[in-house]
Parts: sequence; structure tokens; C-alpha cells
Amino acid sequence: MTPDMAIYVSLASVIIALVALVRNSHKDNKQDAVSDAASAARIEAKLDGIQSSVDDIRIELRTTREKVNDHAERLAKVEARAASNTHRLDALDGRGKEE
Repeated sequence: MTPDMAIYVSLASVIIALVALVRNSHKDNKQDAVSDAASAARIEAKLDGIQSSVDDIRIELRTTREKVNDHAERLAKVEARAASNTHRLDALDGRGKEE
């Protein structure tokens, strides 16, 4: 083998190695892109699930708030009736003592 031939073989080897490196790099980038897209889709699905849960919690909170307000109104009425009944009992108790 002549020195010129050795140089050509060396250069060809370097070129082939560079082509293989670039080709593998492109494959890795494509695989990374596919992996990133799959990850993004999973994240988006999880976020949709979280949003749905938050919406459900809001509806439940609104319902609970309405129930608490209803109970507060009913409690006020019961307290008023209890006070009225207490006055009536006091009045009846006072009449019974006088007789």
C-alpha cells in the first residue's frame, strides 16, 4: 500500500464515520421528538383530568354552599320558634303559679 493510498483509506474511514454519526444523530433526534410528543400528550391528558376534577369540586362546593345557606335560614326559623315557645311556656308557667 502506498502512502497516498493509506491517506485515502483514512479519509474515507473518517468520512464514513462522520456520515454514520450524523445519521445516528438524526435518528436520535426523531426518537426524542416522538418521545417528547408522547410525554406532552400524557401531560395534557393528566391536565384535562385535573381540570375535570376541579370543575367537579366547584360544582360540589356550590351545592354545599347552597345547602349551608338553606340550613342557616332553617336554623334561624327554628330559633325564632324556640324563642316563641319559650315565651309561651313562661306565660303558661306564670299563669299556673298565680292560680
